[in-house]
Amino acid sequence: MKNQLSLFVATLATLFITLTASAQGEWKWAHYWSGGDGSLNDYYNEITNTAFDEEGNIYVYGTMGGSPQFGELTFQFVNNGTVLNNNNRSILLAKFDTLGNMLWFKVVKNNASMSRPHWMEIKGNQIYISGNYELESVDYNMNNVWLYFLDTLIRGYQVHDIPIENRTPPYRSGLYTFFTVLDLDGHVIENHFIEAFSRELDHNTGQQAQIFFCDGLSTSRSPFHVDSEGNVHVFTQISYFGNEGDPYSIVIDCDTNKKYDFYFSGNADPWLGDVSFRNGMMYKFSPSWNLVSANTLVDTTDGIATSFEFTGDSVSPRYIPNITGLSFDEQDNMYLSGYIQLVMFSPGMGAESHNYPIHIWFDESHNIVINDITAAEYCNFIVKYDRNGNVLWTNQIHTSGGDTPVNGSARCLWNGNDFNDNSVYILGTGAYNDAALIYFDDPNHPLQRYQNTHSGVCFFVRYDATTGYYVNHGIAPALNALSSTNPTVINNRVFALSRCNSNTEYWLSMWRNDGLFIKADTIHSVNEIAIHRCIGTCANESGYLMVSLTAKGSVSFDNNVSVNCPSEHSNAVFALYHDPELTQPFVPDDSVGIDEYYQNREREIYLYPNPTDGHTTVCGYMYGYRSIELLDLQGRKLATLLDSPHGTSLPEIDLSPYPSGTYLVKINFERGVSVVRKVVRR
Repeated sequence: MKNQLSLFVATLATLFITLTASAQGEWKWAHYWSGGDGSLNDYYNEITNTAFDEEGNIYVYGTMGGSPQFGELTFQFVNNGTVLNNNNRSILLAKFDTLGNMLWFKVVKNNASMSRPHWMEIKGNQIYISGNYELESVDYNMNNVWLYFLDTLIRGYQVHDIPIENRTPPYRSGLYTFFTVLDLDGHVIENHFIEAFSRELDHNTGQQAQIFFCDGLSTSRSPFHVDSEGNVHVFTQISYFGNEGDPYSIVIDCDTNKKYDFYFSGNADPWLGDVSFRNGMMYKFSPSWNLVSANTLVDTTDGIATSFEFTGDSVSPRYIPNITGLSFDEQDNMYLSGYIQLVMFSPGMGAESHNYPIHIWFDESHNIVINDITAAEYCNFIVKYDRNGNVLWTNQIHTSGGDTPVNGSARCLWNGNDFNDNSVYILGTGAYNDAALIYFDDPNHPLQRYQNTHSGVCFFVRYDATTGYYVNHGIAPALNALSSTNPTVINNRVFALSRCNSNTEYWLSMWRNDGLFIKADTIHSVNEIAIHRCIGTCANESGYLMVSLTAKGSVSFDNNVSVNCPSEHSNAVFALYHDPELTQPFVPDDSVGIDEYYQNREREIYLYPNPTDGHTTVCGYMYGYRSIELLDLQGRKLATLLDSPHGTSLPEIDLSPYPSGTYLVKINFERGVSVVRKVVRR
């Protein structure tokens, strides 16, 4: 393993020369927390997201298990062994300075069930957090019922004498989503609590037919945004059981004047098995926490085989929207990314029963399309909304391949997104075989594969924020690459965490925003399962970059920064990277290795298919090619096939006018070099 590691690091040093623009970057410190995980040890200790305030302090939001440890110290947030050692999943919010010192922390923990975080946002001098907690519907005379909510320990015997109609969150039993505002010192400014009901119930009766307002268990995130007017926009998945004559209801702050009912078409009867109404929901709350609007993510669909999918309903087709990313611009326009799964996405499960193409409509004018089975499992989308929730444009990843995944396997998954300088950058992972294709906007913009393999590719794709059109994309040059949940863009650099080449090597990858891969800093783990999951990154204008991941063992970074995590638990790991040069736009410098980088990438260019019956595509890293010429074997020019400046798209050339034989294809680049490849025309 040491020899393989040495070879891998040497290869990185050869292929990806550290440029002057990033030579000063270094890891400053790394921390972790862990705890008694129980059976769900992949999830109990994990980071949801991180953020910087205007002074550069760092806020970390996530989950922790029982008997929590912060590094080598016991996480004593309350002097009560029952509370401390309870093994349910809990919520942690912590603040650190740039030296890595913890300034304060807050906890939400209860013994009846799990507490789950949703999202955190820093806006001005306030911290906004949301999450779920649950107190089971039990008699509060039972002394063992408790909730530790931020700084307050609430015991059952303390509130059992309060009439049930007078109990307010967080004292009442039930399922809640909370939205809390804190100042930068961790003091609570205001709390709001939302109950959600699958059907009409008196919310004072204590009946437990409720559902979570936000789904903290699925792969969906539940991000939110506080706009410049103080409105809170919440995006979440909804899973609803009930008949169309029964409402889905939400109640805000136990106030009957803030109770809202919604009716969905079709029946969703849990007695028919795993049958429910599933969609995304978009809520807008006023600063005084009245509900301004609530709309489903998917408006209508056509082409989905409703009669086959929904045995109890001929109206509502079954699809599962998953929300993975949200960013916003200065005008409070919001960019939502994610993917939609059809319940039947493979042969034998009814995928062939769909009426392709399938259209999924976000409103009456904007839709995405599933053309064949290759996109039925993950149909990735990006939607731009204005602050009033109106759809401005939509886009998607396109896949194609045939009638079955066997004939054309294409799989792609979008994660988070980041708005920067009138562009939206989305991070993803994709792979496809020879008969399939993944592309952006049209087949002339395909997702290229690394070294012509079918392994996973970590990539980012950039869209124009005004028009929604594809601009460019870049890939991490590594085998079997898997991306983290979100990218970070700062001064025309794109950062992302990714697993590359093996389970023991993770990269902090850096691209230029036009797709040029700049370098990768390697993060090492002690064994092949040590790093369980890459979470994401965030950055500020002072050149600081936070990375977060989940590990099952120790992790080391460069310049002697490491964490010695216990291997039997999941561990939430976060580390700070600093590079003063990140405060300035990246500019390549030919004198320090960029030519060597280009040369190594251009050696990978190939033609596919080859031999060809006429049409073939130039594949590989095609950054900045100017023209393509056709030569005979003696090097004499026969024709100019393409003669105009191009970006990174992969060009298709047509050799059908020429007789069978062997030719040379010459690709001329803007930087004054050429690459020649042999092609056989059948």
